[in-house]
Amino acid sequence: MEGEVEMSDLLKKDTTVKLMSILFAVFLWFFVLDSTNPIVSMDFSVPLRVENENVLRNKDIVIKESNFPRNVTITLKGRDEKIKRINSSEIEAVVDLSKVNDVSAGFLYVEVYNIPDGVSFESVSPRTVNFELEKIGENLYPVEVATVGEAKENYKVIGVSISPQTISIEATDSVIRSIGQVKAVADVTGIKNDTSMKLMCKVYDKEGNEMPEFSNKYSVEARIEVAKEVSVIPVVKGKPAKDYVDGIHKVSPDKVLISGPSNLLDSIDNLKTESIDIEDLDASVTKTANIVLPSGVNLVNSQKNVSVSVEIVPLSVKSYIIKAEDIILENEETNDSLTYKIVNEEIAIEIKGTMEELDKIVESKLKPSIDVRGLKEGTHRRPLKVVLPSTLKLSQDVEVEIVIERKNEG
Repeated sequence: MEGEVEMSDLLKKDTTVKLMSILFAVFLWFFVLDSTNPIVSMDFSVPLRVENENVLRNKDIVIKESNFPRNVTITLKGRDEKIKRINSSEIEAVVDLSKVNDVSAGFLYVEVYNIPDGVSFESVSPRTVNFELEKIGENLYPVEVATVGEAKENYKVIGVSISPQTISIEATDSVIRSIGQVKAVADVTGIKNDTSMKLMCKVYDKEGNEMPEFSNKYSVEARIEVAKEVSVIPVVKGKPAKDYVDGIHKVSPDKVLISGPSNLLDSIDNLKTESIDIEDLDASVTKTANIVLPSGVNLVNSQKNVSVSVEIVPLSVKSYIIKAEDIILENEETNDSLTYKIVNEEIAIEIKGTMEELDKIVESKLKPSIDVRGLKEGTHRRPLKVVLPSTLKLSQDVEVEIVIERKNEG
């Protein structure tokens, strides 16, 4: 019995010694390890990647302002030897925008991935990134069209139509609220026929300033309609009653716009009315007459008939005294062998025409004359001629008596 107790004590002592030896060996191993390969912390600069911005856009949300750093600092902890072998390019720092659900979110945590085995993640700086979000809105805006320049001479722009008439602008709510108008400008310089053109739209804020972020983004197709402006000429036939003349002819409107093939319009400078008959009229008249349109030509914004006024003016008579000494003798004999003498010292004439024309007569410009070509000795009567405008005439023919004698050669 005593022998068994001694053996048991001996085994217990041996186990204790062995256990202490193992613990000492482990302690010694850690001591040596901590001395040669200690645990350290190290910072790594890692590019920050922003992901899923398109997912945010699909939710009709955009980032208005952000404070995203290009790099973040990641702190890792581990044995020195392991830490020194870390390739920082394998570590990922991510901000995942798909985690944003509404515009009230103001920040997101930076998430770190691909931490190498054998080391532990301690921290990332900054831990969060801040941003300001805004909802995207969409509005329809009418496009206002203006023209610049001038069409070819005598041509006018009569209409501008566009397609589409409105454009849809998608932007953040604050931008949408600031938009004042959308304009498109068509340059019509020198055009003479209907023209189609593409117009780029410009967007202006409510203060009238152009918003460059929308430049060259929107366009419309414009159709420019052109017409030619021509005069309307009244046509009159017949003669008024005796001692009356037709005076001023007026037509209203006196100009109209026409459309048609360009080569045809180029050849037309005016249009004529149907004839107005004034035969034997003794009073002014106003009649309606149709415009005569060439084939292929159409009136624009005008009726085919116009009002034609013809002034019928009574003739007046004004008397003048012509002195014999003022009468010019035409075609006298050149050999100076004959003498010419007008019998009457004064000759009365009457000139017929409108009072307006008669008042314009200057007596010194009447230049009275008779033609004595071929006349020989004797008494002759020759018609008196005076210089008058085509609208005036002598009320009756006047003859001048002239005596021709041969000169005495002695």
